[in-house]
Amino acid sequence: MRVRVGAATAALALALLTGCQGSGDSPAAHPVTGASSTTTASSPTRMLTPTAPASSSLGAGQRVWAAFSERGLSHAEWWGQLKGLLSRAAQAAYFYDDPRNLPAMQLTGKLHVAARPPAQPRYTTEVLVPTSKGVFGLDLERHTLRSRWLLYAIKFPHTVQ
Repeated sequence: MRVRVGAATAALALALLTGCQGSGDSPAAHPVTGASSTTTASSPTRMLTPTAPASSSLGAGQRVWAAFSERGLSHAEWWGQLKGLLSRAAQAAYFYDDPRNLPAMQLTGKLHVAARPPAQPRYTTEVLVPTSKGVFGLDLERHTLRSRWLLYAIKFPHTVQ
């Protein structure tokens, strides 16, 4: 019995340390894993410098990806630059993620707004991020036409579990 309790405790501790979010089928339930745990803060991997206006959905997506994909930061630094770009629900979903768990990857093309219209085109959009690990989808929302675009979910490619 002690072995089972010890193993369960170790598994829970590992899940908490690595930012595991559960096993549901929502986009937030697919944490990015696979990176070496030896990544240090001295090896940042900024993959994107935003070029579109911050007020546009593409610009918001670029800023989210630039902040989210920066692997070499401490959690506090990473969260500090990402938090203001997220909806409240996304803040709750991604707070426990660890940037050191992001796999090493390269952008393979430009970020772009998805061609298919969202359910509510004025208030939601998807920015696609082509990488060497697959295409990530950044789902953005705003509450009015004058509101800022905020990330509410990241869709991870099947190659990143």
